[in-house]
Amino acid sequence: MISEELLQEAKSYLDITWELDAGERTKLSGILERGMAALSGRLGPCDFETNGEEKDLLLNYAMYARAGAVDEFWKNYRDSIISLQIHKWAMKAGEGSCG
Repeated sequence: MISEELLQEAKSYLDITWELDAGERTKLSGILERGMAALSGRLGPCDFETNGEEKDLLLNYAMYARAGAVDEFWKNYRDSIISLQIHKWAMKAGEGSCG
């Protein structure tokens, strides 16, 4: 389930300035849900409510998905996703910092 706050933030990020009708709301919620599932599948548990890399990736995923270019998202954000995977792995392993 997508929070109202996240839905509104996605609307703003995507420059959707009009009130969504029920169909548009369902479509945008579905895009966000699919993005959350796909990113969590690659990264493990994610926090999409707090500002950070995970939320940034989700909002960019939504932008690409609305344009019908999800494959391009994965190509363009591959390095960011790998970097975040490494960071999460390091945090889980207890290293936490690089210095």
